[in-house]
Amino acid sequence: MSPKGSSLVRHRSSMEKKFWKGLLLIGIVMHVLAAMLMPLGLDAHVHATYVSDEIDDGEGHLEWGPLRPDSPDASTPREVPADGKWFAWHAIIELWFTVFSASASTLHALGLIGGLGCLACIFLLTKDLFDDEQALRLTALASVYQPLMRATGRVYQESIILMLIAISTYCIIKALRHKEKVNAWLVPPFLCALTILSFKGMPLWYVIPAGIALLASTRLKMNMIQIPIIALLVQFVILYRNDISISNSDVIPALLFSFIAYFFFVIGGILYFTKEDGVGNEESKIILQGCSMVSACLIGWLAALLVTESVALDRDFTDVYDSFSQTPRYLSLLLVPLWFGRMLRTETSGLTLNLNRNVMVVTVCLMLLLNSYILASSGKRGTDVIGSHLSEDIEDGEDILFLANSPFSVHRMYSIKFSMDPDSDGDNLGFWRTKDSGWDAELSQCDVFKDVEWIIVYPYIDPVIPEGWVEIDFEDSESVSDSYHLYKWGEDYVRCP
Repeated sequence: MSPKGSSLVRHRSSMEKKFWKGLLLIGIVMHVLAAMLMPLGLDAHVHATYVSDEIDDGEGHLEWGPLRPDSPDASTPREVPADGKWFAWHAIIELWFTVFSASASTLHALGLIGGLGCLACIFLLTKDLFDDEQALRLTALASVYQPLMRATGRVYQESIILMLIAISTYCIIKALRHKEKVNAWLVPPFLCALTILSFKGMPLWYVIPAGIALLASTRLKMNMIQIPIIALLVQFVILYRNDISISNSDVIPALLFSFIAYFFFVIGGILYFTKEDGVGNEESKIILQGCSMVSACLIGWLAALLVTESVALDRDFTDVYDSFSQTPRYLSLLLVPLWFGRMLRTETSGLTLNLNRNVMVVTVCLMLLLNSYILASSGKRGTDVIGSHLSEDIEDGEDILFLANSPFSVHRMYSIKFSMDPDSDGDNLGFWRTKDSGWDAELSQCDVFKDVEWIIVYPYIDPVIPEGWVEIDFEDSESVSDSYHLYKWGEDYVRCP
């Protein structure tokens, strides 16, 4: 190569390195902004409520009733124990609350540490397996991957789970390179799998069928015929376990939705940035086939979840589809294994802009624009704001009636509870009702609702509030939708003598 050509190559290499460093810096800034601007996720509120209650009285409960009430339009307050589910995740939150106190702010700090820790883990593991350049590129792309940024802002578990998945994949690759088939490198993946199951509240014995499925993937071709069949079988098994007919009309639409989500979250968000060049080898084959098996199982599980929620909530599939639009974020755990699988191929280009430089730069810019839009449109959740206001005004013994037609109504009610009573030492109950549940008759009968002194109305249902109730201009109401309403019993006499 001529000196001029060599100089041009070095210049291009230097520019690419600056590009990836700049992208990583932008991604880190976006994670920090997500932790500052995005409200906690509904699941984060629920887990925080469990933990704060356990810190308060030694037993973790949801005191306002189950997240999935028996009735499709009403909830009944009762203690719902954690029963050891989510042990690993709750242990982390409990330690965090013990050191820094229970609040939304401290949870956001935990989410940020989890997100940045995941990026650091990806960099170090990739650097050890490949080189500094590939580690920088992979970490930079991971930093702007929308589900991970959202996990940081909402304090979801995906960042820490991806960290465990990355460690597991790294150890499996090390085990494959070991002379002995059974070696110590296989222990960390087993422990990580148990931890992940605990994070998701699943029985630990699920590690057995999961291990069998991964072993089976090495015997199968995992082609475009086998993957849909496995996904459908997984969906049927879960529906059968949930006592839902496999002839349900939503089975196929839910499966199609899951495959479409896989295309956007995985094909578009992960695989587009690598080129399947080079020569496949034993390591890359095992990792990629394992990823295909996990993909099929996740697609089937996601489809079954949508059908199950549609039946449980007694709603049309389209309503559930809209409410669960972010559920495919679980597919983010495939990010590192899929990239590793392709980068393990002999003489591969790995992660590079040379696939189609202009198209890839445009794609990265679109990812950044999507993240920027999500951050710019983020704001306080109305239930959080009302809960914070009630923390100053509500007295022990005063109960709350929450009116909402949302599929996640009880989840949202717990976001009120944690914002109102983060230490879980108050003596208040919360009741959820839909607009057409007959709540006004219950209110006048003074039986179940005899201690209700506050009514919270979720947006866009506009119920008729009976006489005697006064709307309260709650603090920070200007920061949320005008459709949120808070009412307090306004008469001088006792409502239910």
